Amino acid sequence: MEQGPLGILACAGSLPTEIAEAALSAGRKVHIVGIEGFAEPEIAAYSHKVVNIGQVGGMLSSLRQAGCRQLIIAGALRRPNLLKVRVDHGFFRAIRTALSLTRGGDDSVLRRVVRFFEREGFEVVGVDQVAPHLLAAAGTLGRIEPSPASARAISRAAALLRSLGAFDVGQGAVATEERIIAIEGVRGTDEMLAQIQAAQSDGRGGALPTTGAVLVKMPKPGQEMRVDLPAIGPRTIERAHACGLAGIVVAAGRALVIERERMIAMADELGLFVAGMDAEAEPGGAAPISASKAPDVFRLLGRVRAAASEREDAAIGARALAVLAAHGAGRAVVVVGEHVQGVDGALGIRRMLSGRRTSHWGLRAFKRRIGVLVVAGIEDVGRDTESIDAILALVARAGLAGIVIADQADAEAPLAKLLTSAADRYRLFVMVPDAPNGGGKA
Repeated sequence: MEQGPLGILACAGSLPTEIAEAALSAGRKVHIVGIEGFAEPEIAAYSHKVVNIGQVGGMLSSLRQAGCRQLIIAGALRRPNLLKVRVDHGFFRAIRTALSLTRGGDDSVLRRVVRFFEREGFEVVGVDQVAPHLLAAAGTLGRIEPSPASARAISRAAALLRSLGAFDVGQGAVATEERIIAIEGVRGTDEMLAQIQAAQSDGRGGALPTTGAVLVKMPKPGQEMRVDLPAIGPRTIERAHACGLAGIVVAAGRALVIERERMIAMADELGLFVAGMDAEAEPGGAAPISASKAPDVFRLLGRVRAAASEREDAAIGARALAVLAAHGAGRAVVVVGEHVQGVDGALGIRRMLSGRRTSHWGLRAFKRRIGVLVVAGIEDVGRDTESIDAILALVARAGLAGIVIADQADAEAPLAKLLTSAADRYRLFVMVPDAPNGGGKA
């Protein structure tokens, strides 16, 4: 039976058009449905229609009218505010799916999107079925080989990413052989590298050792492999070089290389290695047992109360911190809607929070503040009035609802009282693990 045109749901970046070219070269027609505000202008060279992300009926009818039975979802997509999208009748047919997207990490959200299109009768396919040449090959891709020190940095970053898989965090990390520098959050690899560069240029990264550091990108354990594969391209090379990194490693056969020839030429010219790592060569890294011992019941210290959803976010953050501690990789995380959105790594809490504004598919329209900053200890927030106030101001500006201390804390200690008093002024809650006897406010 004839396959019919390949449907491409196009988000940001050049991947949708690279897939279109691959399909056309194989003698197959394509039809692109571009998401307004994300899809690149280049899709105009192909059979296409541009729709708002809320026009689900328009997406489906365009694909069906073009005769598409197979669909590939390609490109980057930031979570929009659901209350600001333009909707059509198809959106209301999909309202249960849309509302389910307000909680969970990227992989869990994308699984629901895939299931929606499958229920509508489409076969959702991956890049490996349509354009396998875009997947990274095993081994060194350019002229430069990783050094033994780089190999140890690669192992460190890969082990951490595997351990964090259960938390649906980002797909990338930067490490040296001695330590983890940064971990990709909800804002992606480019933003992580930009944060490293900013920390170096403004003096906060004076002790940030990026010489010999490596960027490692790999899918999360158990990830839905038909969508949102890790990707690198020329822009990744530019940013990695600006940060002083030695090279980039991706999971062979499970990561995309965009504009391959240009990217490799650029890496060779700038002196960076690029390599694909076989799955067999990846280090193990199940989440440490200590993660199961993280606190999951918390009590309030101040006047501001926490919602049940924020208590769940607190427990998730505490478990994530236990894993990070085992890798020496961070002492603070941001969790919003059961999704770990950011990890401080070696960049620090202020860098993680600076410029951050929680955005979780419109939830902030229903509630002024959502999500939590979870830190290992009170001292991580600050040791005096000035430093505590500076962090709380960033937490409030980010739209978070409160702060959670993962370690046991004495509510009567001077530092705890100082934090609680300041948090009350900012209308932020403070929670600590519940005492074994269950004392304190619920």
